[in-house]
Amino acid sequence: MSSVDDETKAEPGAEHEAPTYEPRTLAWLKLSASIVVAVAFMIAGVALSRSKNRVAGSGTVHSIIPILSSSQGSYYYGPEVMSAVFTIIATVATEAVGSVHSTALRSTLIDEYRRLLRDPSTPLPPNAKHRFEFNSNSRLFAASNKPGWANPNGRLMNALMALLLVISYAAGALIITELEILEGPNFSITKNGTGLAAPPIIVFGLSLFLQGIISLFAAGLCGPHWLDNTDMLATTKKQIDDGIIVPRPHRCMRNVLQGESTIPYPLEPSARQPSAWSANPTVKKAAIVMWGLIPVYTIWGAIIYALSVYVSTRSSKSGDIQTVGVGIEKLTQFSWAYVPNLNTQAFGVAYLTNHAKESATLPSATWPSIFLAFMAIQSGLTLALHYCEAIINSTRDEHVWRRAMGDTGVSTSEKMLLRVAWDVVSSNWKIVCNLVTKLFRPTPNTTQDEHVRRQAASWLRVDISLQRLLKVVSRVVSSNWRSAFLLGTKFFCHWLLAQSFQVTGVFARSVSGASTVSYFLGIEVLARCAQLWYLSAALVVFATITTLIANYKPRGPQPAAYGHFQTLADLIDEWHPVVYWGDKSNQNNVFHAGTSNQRLPQVQMGRMYGGELDPKWPSTANMQSYLHWRYIRFFREGVPMCYLAVALVAENEHT
Repeated sequence: MSSVDDETKAEPGAEHEAPTYEPRTLAWLKLSASIVVAVAFMIAGVALSRSKNRVAGSGTVHSIIPILSSSQGSYYYGPEVMSAVFTIIATVATEAVGSVHSTALRSTLIDEYRRLLRDPSTPLPPNAKHRFEFNSNSRLFAASNKPGWANPNGRLMNALMALLLVISYAAGALIITELEILEGPNFSITKNGTGLAAPPIIVFGLSLFLQGIISLFAAGLCGPHWLDNTDMLATTKKQIDDGIIVPRPHRCMRNVLQGESTIPYPLEPSARQPSAWSANPTVKKAAIVMWGLIPVYTIWGAIIYALSVYVSTRSSKSGDIQTVGVGIEKLTQFSWAYVPNLNTQAFGVAYLTNHAKESATLPSATWPSIFLAFMAIQSGLTLALHYCEAIINSTRDEHVWRRAMGDTGVSTSEKMLLRVAWDVVSSNWKIVCNLVTKLFRPTPNTTQDEHVRRQAASWLRVDISLQRLLKVVSRVVSSNWRSAFLLGTKFFCHWLLAQSFQVTGVFARSVSGASTVSYFLGIEVLARCAQLWYLSAALVVFATITTLIANYKPRGPQPAAYGHFQTLADLIDEWHPVVYWGDKSNQNNVFHAGTSNQRLPQVQMGRMYGGELDPKWPSTANMQSYLHWRYIRFFREGVPMCYLAVALVAENEHT
């Protein structure tokens, strides 16, 4: 909603100067860093795959490179620690690329809708008005309508991005390979080591590289507007300026569920607001998907347990592939250790080498089958956790909006921490360098007082910038703990799933007199039921927390929006760098709530706010823009002219 003092909005379809949008500098930096990391992984993987390596003095082994020395006796945790390192790398890299791809998609959808509204002759696509209602969306489940299979924000590329995301996590989990070295009489002594597998390194680098390239084209072709998802209010304002959204009158006390009412009758403030579960359908779907994933991994763990107990060793016709079962029937007698060990119940497949004493080559289907099996197991977890971003981000948006009732208000051009840190560094690095190198440069002919004043002024600028950064850090911590929780959950669950699916290189060394015979036996791929059940338990905890977050009803009379752009446009009637929400006026016992650049009085419970008698509603110029916009929407949606005339007459009665 706009106040009488607001400046006139341009009509949809009118030519006007485009507002200033955020630069894409940080997006290019993120993509550049991710692509460099991807290329480094690919080069390292190719180099390692072409090298000739020896493990335990065995014959030449390709694609497996030992990195940690073996230890005799008890099981050690080198593979788990190194697996955690690569899982962190995969999580950070994919999140960096995904943030750019998400921003490019939202910018594309807004730009498409803006162009459609400016061309009334073009029919709206199905559900066009519902495609970008909320600030937070799942980037892999929303797509651009631009034709062409190569559209970086189209359905095909989104599906490819989803596949590449699954491949990235799967390959990152398979990079670390356990090494099992059998020695002594009858190979009774086992030594353990840790190695790197070259094929997963190459696949991880390639998948990350392709994600970076797709996001690079998406960022370059998304139109002139770069709208970051942390700039919820700024994005709302920019859509109002572009005529994509028109503030509707008399709705100053209507939340996201009440805003669609056709009759804007006055309302009393509510002590509790609706939850994200009821406000955003995507939030509800995401929670249901997460709960539905839990029995999948629980049943999969039960299947692994049954196979380990009841399936005997079987071999393929060629004899190169055979099943492997490790375990006993009683659940209380096998190892329930959180980190897997040699006694953990498991079932899997062994790929045996040809000519183990000489060139030691694996069957050609070894790595492709390992990748496909683990991708099938991991795809549900990866996509479900990605879908849960809708829950986390929607509630984060509401937390940001509700700061408008606080002492500090809410910024309409909120910048994320990384962007503010970049601004601080880019604007102050010269000052810091000058101050640091001052001691090594000849001083000009200035008085001591002048010199001190200049230094004090320079340090003051740096101090002000750092204080600004600290303020943003405090706001980010308070409003983004949910995002940190989701990021930590992604890492932990993917790491735990990697422990339930382990690739082990098996080597043997036998001593006969003065001679030692060493050879590479093959690769074992084991699935462990205990770790799958631990993963199910972790998912129960995560699903419970996210469901509670989704069902939480915020306290206070401020109408909930959850990042719904039209609702925010109706509630904010004055736009300032920092806005406060509260009670603004009273006329004929009809109250008005809105925003200001100063702290406002609290809304009075039990009073009627808004409605047709609300004294604060758009000016005549803004109402004409609103009517013109309504005319275009009715015309494009095929509303008969008789209904259109009645609607316009009714609207004109207000002006």
